[in-house]
Amino acid sequence: MSFQLSATLVGHEQDVRSVASAGPNALVSTLRDGTVRVWKATNGGWKSSYDAIIAFNSPTKTFINSLAYVQLPGESLIANAGQDTMIYLSDLDAPIEDTGKYQLIGHEANVCSLSFGHHELISGSWDATARVWDLESFATKYTLQGHQSSVWDVKVLSEGRYLTCSADRTIRVWDGKHEIAQFTGHSDVVRKLLVFPDGKRFASASNDGTIKIWDLGTGQVLQTLSGHLSFVYDVALLPNGDLVSTGEDRTIRIWRNGVAIQVITLPCISVWCVAVLDNGDIAVGSSDNLVRVFTREEARVAPAEELLQLKEEVQASSIAEQSLDDLKKTDIPGYDALKVPGKQEGATLMVKSPEGVIEAHQWSGGEWIKIGDVVGSSHSKEKKVYDGKEYDYVFDVDVKDGVPPLKLPYNTNENPYIAAERFLAANELPSSYTDEVVRFINKNTEGFELQTAEPAPNPYADSEQKSKPAVQSTALHVIPEKTYITFKDYKTVLLTKGLTLLNQKQEVSLQFLSIEIETVSRNLDNLNSKNAMELITQFVPRIINDWKPETRLIGYDILRVSIPRITAVDILKSTEGAEVIFKAFSSPADVVDESFLPLLMLQLKTLSNLVENVLFVQVYVDPTNDGQYQYNLYFKELLNGLAKQVRQSSQVAKQSKHYNTTTTAVATLAYNLSALHLRTSNFNAYPEAAEPVTRFLADVGEVVIDSNPEAAYRLAVAYGNFKYLKVPVAAPSWLNKATSIEEERFVKLASDILNL
Repeated sequence: MSFQLSATLVGHEQDVRSVASAGPNALVSTLRDGTVRVWKATNGGWKSSYDAIIAFNSPTKTFINSLAYVQLPGESLIANAGQDTMIYLSDLDAPIEDTGKYQLIGHEANVCSLSFGHHELISGSWDATARVWDLESFATKYTLQGHQSSVWDVKVLSEGRYLTCSADRTIRVWDGKHEIAQFTGHSDVVRKLLVFPDGKRFASASNDGTIKIWDLGTGQVLQTLSGHLSFVYDVALLPNGDLVSTGEDRTIRIWRNGVAIQVITLPCISVWCVAVLDNGDIAVGSSDNLVRVFTREEARVAPAEELLQLKEEVQASSIAEQSLDDLKKTDIPGYDALKVPGKQEGATLMVKSPEGVIEAHQWSGGEWIKIGDVVGSSHSKEKKVYDGKEYDYVFDVDVKDGVPPLKLPYNTNENPYIAAERFLAANELPSSYTDEVVRFINKNTEGFELQTAEPAPNPYADSEQKSKPAVQSTALHVIPEKTYITFKDYKTVLLTKGLTLLNQKQEVSLQFLSIEIETVSRNLDNLNSKNAMELITQFVPRIINDWKPETRLIGYDILRVSIPRITAVDILKSTEGAEVIFKAFSSPADVVDESFLPLLMLQLKTLSNLVENVLFVQVYVDPTNDGQYQYNLYFKELLNGLAKQVRQSSQVAKQSKHYNTTTTAVATLAYNLSALHLRTSNFNAYPEAAEPVTRFLADVGEVVIDSNPEAAYRLAVAYGNFKYLKVPVAAPSWLNKATSIEEERFVKLASDILNL
């Protein structure tokens, strides 16, 4: 019997990113809404329904991306992890308020994979490492270092031996912490691993649309399974030896001897994950917020009305014509083509209905089944052509001054995660920025954005907007807005090249040795918290304190990219990093001509990045006797000095190509400080603490407003945030000029400020 729907589990509010079997009659799911849910069968079997018996939140309310069911002596635990870098282990029957019986600390970026086997727990992270955990001391046992990018999946082969795969397209075998083999064969990111019970073979799933079966001993590819039309996200093994996979093409595929024997299409964009339950059923999580269970047992098949509902939802789906290669609308046959059997399970066929609608049909179970209507964009009349294809949007994304912007194409009926990964891969940018790009896409196509072409935060665009969305904003309110804007983008080769060139301009006694420059480059290639702290404490001071003023900008550039990578753990270990930052901004130089403008710009960007880091509070904030926050004297003097520099720049450097970027950075710092007050209760309960910042707004306002609309907008939003917080500040003289700019976002902003 083929798989049929058994149950649909409703409760999650965003994409279901991970599912796992949790013993007899139970499964666990987690997703981007920051919750973990444990489901159990009721009414005597799987057929009737599942109930969510637990729904506990991530303590930090951030994305949860990975799950594992952990069985220890006398304990059944659920391990979950995600964006906040922590791994939480909770009792299977934990109360709803539980946030973790045990917590594992060590990763420095999003934890995207967890796996338990042979009494060991292993995790993979966007910090390009895997960690094996000692489940007695709950500390790191081994750190597996070597991958050049995010470690997407991890598996325990046997006690002390591990398997990992990565966005660097490699699969690696480890003995303890030592890499002993490396396999290559996929042409894109390797997403998922499956180790066969014999321990001699494993399967891998990739963004290249294939699943490969490997000989673990020789690294030889034994078989390649082709059929998915896009990224393959997950793969699992059924009790009878069949494989099951899920992917971006909306399908679940069952494989036997390398051939797809069943293809199930779902009414969603992405089928993210799959788990095989103890009874042989499969559970899948998808982008429509649902967990669906499928069974081969007739007794557990869902009622006929539920099967019909799923079929109708699939048929009502829309398929983007841009996703279909070489679709020639003039060659589409009519319904008569459906009389000819498909050549293989999962084959697709486009037909034109009598009404002229192009339909997609899929060969499944010996018949053609409609899986949706083929459509263009439903949101944009004016299409944009990029690389020979039409898109609803083609955003220009700035990466660096003087360098042409990168193109980010996107259609409103495609998954933003796929568009983000396509963009990152095409431009050789780190996969760790995926969520930042997705936020950019979502905000630029759905509603308010602090600025149209640069998201907040966005690692790519450091200057003013280059393009506008094809549709108007539908957001009702602008204020309050508290998402930080940061400047985190960099390329190691460019920073290393700049360091080398500027190093040659110093006196010999002040120059870095070549081996030191190699250390800087190596740390930038793997910019985790430890390496970032080494750059800040060992290299940045020598540049900023000792080099010629006009060459110190490389020190601030390294400081700019390092600060966001520093974790609280390393900050608490030592005050050395805070001391370096304090000294770096203790005596800002006057802007005497336009050659100093890039230095000022990088100082402002560095400070903007610092605002969201604990280091900022450590360096520039003093608590009052009642526990409220206030800026210390050093920060007040820094803001006064920066305001003076900004005014000077408008007199001597207004024609510089860096001028608009610099004024935008000024406004960004002011905006980020307003966001800090909104996000920090120790600040927002004490409105008078904002006075140094509101004075800074008044001091730089006229210069910023006259420079460019993006800078004007950020500064006006900052003022609106402070007015929302009831900060006692009079409307500055520049506000009317800013809110009278004839753009829709300024009209909405003016309305919000007026009504506060």
